[in-house]
Amino acid sequence: MLLLSDILRPYWIAWSVMALAISGCAGTTTQSAPPASEKPELGLEQLLSLPVQQERAGFDQVADFLHRQYAAHLRDGEISSLDTGGELVLADGYTLLNASTFISQRISGGLEVGAEVTKISLAISETPCFSLERFIQISGAQGPPPGTLGPSHYKRYRYRGTEISVSASVRYPDFECIYFVNLNVIN
Repeated sequence: MLLLSDILRPYWIAWSVMALAISGCAGTTTQSAPPASEKPELGLEQLLSLPVQQERAGFDQVADFLHRQYAAHLRDGEISSLDTGGELVLADGYTLLNASTFISQRISGGLEVGAEVTKISLAISETPCFSLERFIQISGAQGPPPGTLGPSHYKRYRYRGTEISVSASVRYPDFECIYFVNLNVIN
């Protein structure tokens, strides 16, 4: 004799599996910035000076710091690409408006995704102002030669080491506050 429980058993199993899957998804949350009680251990000055002083090792420290701070934005749980619009107040009071990291892709017998970050971009709030003068002191960066640029709404200052290059942009009209920084691994 076929009982009702025998007929419904496959449905109960399917419903149980779906409920378990849904509850597992419901348990994952994301956050765009660390809780207020967790203040980042690095400031903007360290994020800019580490790659200049330690080249690739310093660059990797900056990438690791950013991935820890924005861990919820990692894709597939790997350091594949970070791109967040979440503001992050750093240890020295400066604010990152956006941080992006990139991994280069190369083709050699197929598409391979590298395991190392090769570029970092930082958008920095102009309040408080991280001065161009301080950036030049940290990096030894140089600006464009006088008279080489026509009318422009920004100027870029560059530092080039043996493994890392750093550039920072300042805006018209005062050209005093850094608002965007690129850190790149030199191939």
